[in-house]
Parts: sequence; structure tokens; C-alpha cells
Amino acid sequence: MNENSATNIDEFEARTALGTEIKISKASLDDSWQRSSSYGLDPNGKPVDAVISQEDLYQVNQKNECIKQFVMPELELLYNQIAGTNFMVAYADSSGIVIDALRDEEFKNSDAGRAVVPGSIWTEQYRGTNALGLCLHTGSSQIVAGKDHFFRKLGGLSCFAAPIYNPRNEIVGMIDATSDASSRQHHTLALVKLACMNVENRLFIDEFQGHSVISFHARHEYLSTTSVALLAVDELGFIEGANTNAQIMLNGLHISQKRHFGDIFEIPFSNAITRLGSNEIIRIHDVMGSAVFMELSESTNKRIVELNSNKRKNSLMANIQSHPEQKGVNEEKKNKSYFNYIIEDSSLKKHLNVASKALKQNLCIFIEGPRGSGKKTTAIELHRRFLNSKKIIEIKCDLLSEDNFENELFGEEGKLAFFRQNQPAIPKGTLYKAIGGSLFLNNVEHTPLKIQQVLAQVLEANQEVETEENKIRATFVSSQISIADLHASKDMDPIFLENICGAKVVVPSINQRIEFKKIAIEILRQISSEHKFSRMALDVLKEMDWPGQIKQLKNTIKLMVAKSDGLTLHAELIEGDQNFNLDQVVPCISCAKSPIKKENCILIKKTFLDSGSNISLVSRRLGVSRNTIYKHIKAL
Repeated sequence: MNENSATNIDEFEARTALGTEIKISKASLDDSWQRSSSYGLDPNGKPVDAVISQEDLYQVNQKNECIKQFVMPELELLYNQIAGTNFMVAYADSSGIVIDALRDEEFKNSDAGRAVVPGSIWTEQYRGTNALGLCLHTGSSQIVAGKDHFFRKLGGLSCFAAPIYNPRNEIVGMIDATSDASSRQHHTLALVKLACMNVENRLFIDEFQGHSVISFHARHEYLSTTSVALLAVDELGFIEGANTNAQIMLNGLHISQKRHFGDIFEIPFSNAITRLGSNEIIRIHDVMGSAVFMELSESTNKRIVELNSNKRKNSLMANIQSHPEQKGVNEEKKNKSYFNYIIEDSSLKKHLNVASKALKQNLCIFIEGPRGSGKKTTAIELHRRFLNSKKIIEIKCDLLSEDNFENELFGEEGKLAFFRQNQPAIPKGTLYKAIGGSLFLNNVEHTPLKIQQVLAQVLEANQEVETEENKIRATFVSSQISIADLHASKDMDPIFLENICGAKVVVPSINQRIEFKKIAIEILRQISSEHKFSRMALDVLKEMDWPGQIKQLKNTIKLMVAKSDGLTLHAELIEGDQNFNLDQVVPCISCAKSPIKKENCILIKKTFLDSGSNISLVSRRLGVSRNTIYKHIKAL
């Protein structure tokens, strides 16, 4: 190893002032230097300035949008915690690409600051031994300080990085802190680790938002810390997930396999969840005799937790659900609190923000997207943001014809009456109803040319109305055809297009939405607040093709609810999925009696057949042991 590499760090385990254990290995630094040399890098040269394109960075951001929403608050907090001079904090994805970085002015103007930018790749292959690259390679927290860096140019920096793991024990990102300070190294790394642990816990709760998430720890005062153990349990008491702390605390109890709460703890699940549902902190023993304190964690979507047949509610759910006496609220308020617009796609979110500002400038909002993708829902959401309780009136342009449009739009008084200052006292036309609120022209690409010309006159006249109460305050149009294609069409009036082309919102197809699972959960909540998906059912739904978009998904979920005998919707209820056909694959006799075991058994068998009988591939895809797979496929 080069004499400039780590010579002053022995392998040790230290406990910081934050109570966080830090392990640093000299051997891992030695190995990293050897790998860096094998890539043909020269310690006296320059790191390879590997940076992906803006287009690729956009794709990386889209892919990591869900994780990023939890990382950025921690990154900002960390930035303030280690503030000094010449420092920065960064977030990188699971391939070593920096997604975001917060740098002080001094660091930003340095060579290192110009190198650590969004899109830069910090694997050892390009940058030699560095904290991010070493963290990614080892899967553990790392300090690379001063001359421990492979490149001499980075020798004035101290770098600290820790990985972020998802509930399936996969690295999904890393957080790095870098400064020119040589003191308090282990304290800084401890802060980085705590930030990552906070993100991991939030990812866990987010992924299992349809389950009861239980917190436990051997010490009562640690229940509110990042060292808490988390279990996700379904309404029957089966453990669907466990975070890293839970796996450590329950080591030897094989919770990586499908287990029931009663197999782990010496108390019936029904007794425990009833007490936990009353906001009680309980003390129970696991089957190995260790005592833990336990409480019910907050669920990110505040869903109802079903406690057997009593249907007791989690105290964290919304007030309107907590108080049965409030059922008499008026229908309008009830509907407003019932619908949740799910949006995590960064591109769509950006479009909505621009559209919201455009509405204040009296611009029309053009919404395009495939049939059933949620264009109408998007118009309603924008209307809610801009006008809240005002009315939104829809006109289905594909139903208008030259014979019926005047009566439909203007009523019995006709078109001329609409343009008079003294309008009829009791108008019957649809356009009159939109005055004071919003107008939504649905399927605008099907509007006959003559009607386009009339609507263009209406929209232009509406712009000249000065008083808000006498004008249509917002106009939305939707189309399955892009605005560019409409301009190229001979069937569209140019003046009409000029009036409807304000801010553009592109709604992606349902399969492209990164928040697919949350959309499915929200649709299920609207259909039945009592039912919830099994984790596997959500995974299967996400992998299916949805040419019919949200409408098709909604109908599929309705059918699952209709077919279900219980409150959990399992994957076997899904119809139309060619890869999950119960007629072709049957569960083992021992698994057939339990819905959960039956579902797992069929999925293992189907994956085994689809993978060409590759047991290793099945094990990696499903995260189950080879022995478990052998047990289920031996009858095939």
C-alpha cells in the first residue's frame, strides 16, 4: 500500500458522545487502495471527473423521488449541525451518483466543491478511495480522512459517509459529510449515521403504511429514538416487515421468514394490539425471555388499524374518523376531506406549481395525458388550490354537436344573451353555471370546428370582464392529444388554440407514476376504508400493465373487494394478471388453509416457473431462503 494511505488507524470499535458505535477498519482502506490502483488510477494525478448528463440526472431524481423526500430534511439538519467553514453534506444514490449537495461558499469555490455536484459519480473506479465509494463497496459507515484518500489532491479533507438501507436490507442511498476539519471525526460520522437511521425508519413506515407499525426497545426511554426496533404487522398478526434494529434485537428468532407475532412474543396478538391501540406502552417478553417495551407507532397515512372484530381505531387517525357524532356534517365538507390527491412525481409536481401560478394570471390550463390517467382529477385539484369551495363545471366536448351546443352552452335564451350585459335572470346554459367558478372543457380535441369558434369568442370575452363574480375565474381543458399535435391538425381553430394554450400540465400514465402504490391505497380507501392490501398484492398490482389507466385499476380493486372474504386483499384476488393465475398453480396442502401462506406459496411457485426453474434467481427476487423455495416447489 502507498505510504500516503492510512497508517494511523487501527481496527477498532468506538462509542461516540451520541451513543452510536463506530467501526473503522484499516484493512478496508488497504483493500480500497488496491482496488483504486487496479483501475489504473495514479495517486499523484487527478480523479476522473465522471458526471452524468442532465437528462440522466433527471431520471435518477425521478427514480429516487420517494427516498429523497425523507433525505432532504435530514440533510438540511445535518448541514446546520456540522456548520463551520469549508464543509458540505451530500446525498448519493445506490450507484454512487450525487443527487443533491449543500455546500458553504468556501467549499463551493474549492476544487472539491466544484467536483461534488449533482450528477457526479463517486465510485472508487473514478475517484479512488473516498468515503462515498468505500461506503458503497462495504455497505457500512466509513471515515476517509486526509491522506487516507487515494488522490493527494483530496488529502486536505475529512469525509464521512453512511449507507441508507430499505426494509429489504438493500442500500438505496448514502449520506456524506465533508470538511477540512480533522477533529471530532467520530462525532461527525455519528451524526451522519443518525441521519441515515432517521431516513431508514421513515422509509419503513412509508412502505408499510397499510399495516400496524409497532415500536419496541429493551429500554423505555429509547422508544422515541432512532435505535428503536420496528415491526410491520397485518391485521391477523403476521409480521410483514422488520427494520434493522428489530432484526438485531430478535436475532435467533428467524423473523426474516414469515412469522406470527405469537411466535415471537409470549402474549396473544389480540391482547397486545388491543392495549397498544389504546395508546398504552406495554412491557412484554419474547419467547427467549428478553423483556421489551412496546408501543404503536404513528402511520404516515393515518389509516384505521383494525383490531379483530371490534374494529377499534388508531388514535392517530383524522378527527372526522375519531368522532362518530360528527357523521352529521354536511356532504360537501365530507367529500372534501374524503379525497386525497397523491402526487410525488417531480415533473408533474413542477407542472402543477407552474399551473397554480398561471391561474393567478388568468391563463387557461391545458392538461394532456392518456385516457383515464387522471386529467379530470388533476383539474379538480388545481381548482381546489385556486378557488377552494367554488364550483367547477364540466363540459364534455365529445358530446357536443352543431345541433345541440347552443342550447347546452347558453340555454333557451341562446348565444347572444350570454354576451349581453344584462343577462337572463334564470339562465339554463352550462356556461352560466361556471360564472364565479371554474370551467372544465373535457376531451377538447373532439370539439367540432364551429363550436371551437364559438368557445373562442366566449373565452376572449371572459378575459375582458373586470369583476370576479361576473366572470369564469379559471378555465381548464383536457386532451389525449398533445398541444403540438393539435396545432398541426386541420380540424382545430387557431384562435381557439391560442385561447386554451396557457400553462401545460402533462399527466403521465399510471405505470409511470412513482407513487403507484400510494395511488392504489388511496383508491382502495375511497372504495372501502375497512379493507387494505397485503404487501404482495400491492407488488403484483404495480408490476401489471394498465392500458385502461386509473379507471382500470379502480375496477380491478373494486372486484378484489367484492371477491374478498376478509379485510385484507391478497394477490390471489387479482384478475387479468397472466403471471398470477390460480388455475395453473395450486398451493401446497399445508399452505392452502391460510390466505397469507397460500399467497406466498403460489407466488414462489409462479416465480420459480417464470424464472426457468432458477432457484437462485427466485431467492434474490423474493428475498426468501433456498430451503423455503425447495419446500414449496418439491411437488411441482
